[in-house]
Amino acid sequence: MSAWIRILVLLQLMNYVCAYDKGTTELPTSSAEFFASFSCDNFHVDDSIINEEEDDSFFRWVLPARHTTWHPGWEVPLPQPNTQNVTGVGGEKYYARVFDLLNWSRKQNSLPVLVDISSICHKGMELQYMNGIDNGNNHVPPTQNEFIPSEMWSNLWNTCGEKLRSTNRISSSCIDIPGLIVVNPNPPLKINNPCHLEYRMVDGAHRICLRKYLLALLTGELAELEGLLIEGEESHTTHSITDDKLYATIQEKHRLINRTTYGMFLVMNQTTFQSMLMSSDPFTTWAKDQENLRKGITAEFQLEWNKWMLGVMDRVGGRKTNEYCESSCSDFSGNDVKPNEEL
Repeated sequence: MSAWIRILVLLQLMNYVCAYDKGTTELPTSSAEFFASFSCDNFHVDDSIINEEEDDSFFRWVLPARHTTWHPGWEVPLPQPNTQNVTGVGGEKYYARVFDLLNWSRKQNSLPVLVDISSICHKGMELQYMNGIDNGNNHVPPTQNEFIPSEMWSNLWNTCGEKLRSTNRISSSCIDIPGLIVVNPNPPLKINNPCHLEYRMVDGAHRICLRKYLLALLTGELAELEGLLIEGEESHTTHSITDDKLYATIQEKHRLINRTTYGMFLVMNQTTFQSMLMSSDPFTTWAKDQENLRKGITAEFQLEWNKWMLGVMDRVGGRKTNEYCESSCSDFSGNDVKPNEEL
């Protein structure tokens, strides 16, 4: 092996290691730090306004985004031949534009509902359910808290590692902005996702991975606090103000874990999702001219989009609990919210 080749190999290895270090060191190390970075406390309706001069996130993330259906485990039945924008010919790679899916939700005036995130399958989770699938990027970094269960931490990074390391995508994320999910018409059969779960995620995987990361932090912090409580009880110490604060903090962690386990999501049925699949090359059709795309977003459309987003974020801000909350849910401040009661 020549000296230049050895140098190139070393540089690649250095980049490999640095990528992992960057992806983990920039993530919060505590739940308090996480809430300060990724909660929606500082979200304002004006943030959703499509204004490329002030914030071009709509043009960078929504318009060009697409959900693919050709990767192993994520295939869906092909649309009918007469479906708009598709030919129905087998072997073609089908995808759905995220903008089309969200715009359909807007036209239907769909509002988000509360869903247990454990019932949602997102890209990356196929590694847990399918043999022979290798993510090629299964490095698991050291835990941020030694009390986080090792299996929970390992599963998190095996299924969400790529997204959690994507610092440019998660740096400004607000985890309570609803993702978009498609109902599996016949769970637990594998109809629209490789996990055989109730929902297929088509938009919002980075945010749900952040939510799972938060759950890991909270679980570790709870385990640490409960360990301190057990130590105090075994030493037969009398209850003091410190003990009362410990009990209160443990109760709060339980509430936050319950609150984080559920998220608000826009829901679409399988038939509608399939009707929006297309197989055309995006770089020769809708994505070939970004300038024309921007011009197509009229002032009227902006107003209608933001009116809908106002309703969506109002629902999130005053989120309702429903049958998914078996006992009670809570907001990020730790306040109890009884089932079927608005904040």
